[in-house]
Amino acid sequence: MILSGGKGERLYPLTKDRAKPSVPFLGAYRIIDFSLSNCLNSGLRKIALLTQYKSLSLERHILFGWNIFHPESRGSIISLPAQGRVGDRWYEGTADAVFQNIYSIQQENPEAVLVLSGDHVYKADYGRMIRFYLEKNADVVVLTKPVPRQEGRRFGIVRVDEERRITEFFEKPKNPPALLPDPDQTLASMGIYLFKTPILIRALMLDAKNAKSSHDFGKDVLPRLIEDDKVYAYLFEGYWEDIGTIDAYWKSNMAFLSGAPPFDLSDASWPIRTYQGQYPPAFIDKSSFGNSIIGPGCRISGASIRNSILSPDVRVGRQAEVLDSIVFEGVRIGKNVKLKKVIVDKNSVIPDDFVIGYDEQHDGRYFKFYGEGIRIVPKNWRLE
Repeated sequence: MILSGGKGERLYPLTKDRAKPSVPFLGAYRIIDFSLSNCLNSGLRKIALLTQYKSLSLERHILFGWNIFHPESRGSIISLPAQGRVGDRWYEGTADAVFQNIYSIQQENPEAVLVLSGDHVYKADYGRMIRFYLEKNADVVVLTKPVPRQEGRRFGIVRVDEERRITEFFEKPKNPPALLPDPDQTLASMGIYLFKTPILIRALMLDAKNAKSSHDFGKDVLPRLIEDDKVYAYLFEGYWEDIGTIDAYWKSNMAFLSGAPPFDLSDASWPIRTYQGQYPPAFIDKSSFGNSIIGPGCRISGASIRNSILSPDVRVGRQAEVLDSIVFEGVRIGKNVKLKKVIVDKNSVIPDDFVIGYDEQHDGRYFKFYGEGIRIVPKNWRLE
C-alpha cells in the first residue's frame, strides 16, 4: 500500500495542481515511479495507491504508464481514495489512510502488508526486507537508514538492541541517540513498514479508537507496538531522499547530474518505469552543454545548457543560457533569456531577453523565492 495522498504543502507551488507523488522528477519520471518500480522489481504484484489530494495528474500517469497487468495475471495496481467506509471524512493521517482500507486488506487476506510512501526517491529491493522479516519471525519490520546525528531531528529515530529489535522510538528528537559504534550517526526510520496482517489490523483498530491520536504510524502506532510486539529494524545503506521541500527536490535532481549519481538509472536489471509521451527525438543546433539531461521533443538553437534538466518538448532560443535549473514539459524559453537556479513549471513561456536568478529585486516583482534562493516559475506563467 503506497501512501499517495499528501498535500505536499512544503513543495508548493509545484503541488498547487498536483499531488506530491506526481511531481515530475529528472525530466522523465514522476516521484511515484521510484516506489512503484521498486515494487515491480521486487516481485510484488498486488499494489494499492491510497490517493486523495488533487489526484487527477497522478491517476492519469498511472493509467497511461502503469496499466501493465492483465486481469488474469493476478497482478494489479489500483487506486483507493477515501471511500467513506468508516465515516464521512478524508484520510486523517498515514495510519488512518490504511485503517480506512481495512476492508480491502481483509478481502485480499495477505500474510503481510508493506506500507510505503509515494514521495521518496531511492532504489530498494523489498525482497531483502521480506526475507529479514521471515528470518526474525517479526511482527513488524521498519526500513531504517543511518544518518548524521545533526540531521536526526528531521526524522523518527529508533534505538535497537544487538538483534536489531527496536527498543525505543523518538519522533524528531532534539538530541538523537547515537548509533553505536559510530557516535556521529543515528538510525532514522524511512517511513516504510512491513506488517504481519493481524498485527496491523489490531494496531489500526486500537489507534482509531484513541481520540487523542494523530493517527500517524511513526507518532502513534509504532511506539505502542514496540512495547508488546516484535518490531525490528532493517538497515538500508543506499541513497534515499524524502522529497519534502523545494530544497530537497532541487538538490535530489541536481545529484543525478554529477559524475557519480546516487544510483544508476540505466541499470537494466532494475529499470525505473514511467510513462513516456510520444515526442520526436531532441533537435540541437549549434549549442553547448554540460552535465545536463535533455528530454525527447526538445528543440535547442544556439543556446548554452549547463547542469540543468530539460523535460520533453522544451524549446530554447538563440543565445539563451540555462544554468542549475529544472525545466518542466512544454516550456518555451525565448532568445537571450538567462536562467540560474530556477524551476520552470509546465507550459510556461519565458519571453525574449528575460532574466531570472541574477537580481533579487527584479525577480521579486514576478516570483517567490524558496529554500536556498530557488526561484519557481508557476505552471502556465506568461509575462503580462
